[in-house]
Amino acid sequence: MQHREEPQSPYADPGTIFAGTANDYALYRIAHPSQVADYVAGLAARHTAAPRMVELGCGTGTLTLELAARGVELVSIDPSPEMISVGRAQAASRGLLSIDWRVGTGERVGAEPGTSGASGAVMADSFHWMDRQAVLTSLDRLIAPGGFVAIVCSRAQGTPRPWWHDVIAQVRARFVGSDPAAGVGTAYRAPVGDHESILRSSPFLRVNTLRYDYPVSYSIAELVAAQRTFAYSSRPVLGERHAEFEAALTSALTAVSAEPLTAWAQGAVIVGRRE
Repeated sequence: MQHREEPQSPYADPGTIFAGTANDYALYRIAHPSQVADYVAGLAARHTAAPRMVELGCGTGTLTLELAARGVELVSIDPSPEMISVGRAQAASRGLLSIDWRVGTGERVGAEPGTSGASGAVMADSFHWMDRQAVLTSLDRLIAPGGFVAIVCSRAQGTPRPWWHDVIAQVRARFVGSDPAAGVGTAYRAPVGDHESILRSSPFLRVNTLRYDYPVSYSIAELVAAQRTFAYSSRPVLGERHAEFEAALTSALTAVSAEPLTAWAQGAVIVGRRE
């Protein structure tokens, strides 16, 4: 039998992209609204293969934990051992024992034992880091007939970012430049084409999208701390200037708004199924 070579990530070492962010990620990344977890868990529960799913790029389990709390059995995969360690600890503290945490990449999901026959796969704010076509091809081989792919986006394509995005970008550019990084010493590779278009060119070409509005609220300290969770403004990326950056950002945000900092955002869950 001829060996099939598994596809590779667009990044040489995807496990280092979010190095040094896991603890802050668990603390300061805003969780997806409850309706997102309800919707995705419902997709799994209605499938005859049982509510078992694969999550790719799970991070510290921002969505994983909520799905598990709703009875979904999960294989949750992320390239960062640090993220997986923090996620596993959070799950244990909540008594969520149905999650199989693994270090790995989305592109190599086809090589992961125990994933074949899953009712579906979910990627929450992570699909843009992957070779999306390769991931969907792999998922087509392992997801059960009638199954689905769900792509969760905190910001729906074409919708505005919260007002403070421009303030942060201007301050960040003074410290690390305007070109986004993918961790220390690695440039971000912007994907070509939106997620919905990629789904429509894959085996999961029957697409429907749930859009939802939700409020976002931070204190200035929380929003500044949240910048540590991004691959382009993490403390390792900023290096010795991280404290200076956080002080400058605190000053800039304080100058333009009282607390709390609030905005409305629109997210999306894009679901693809086969014909």
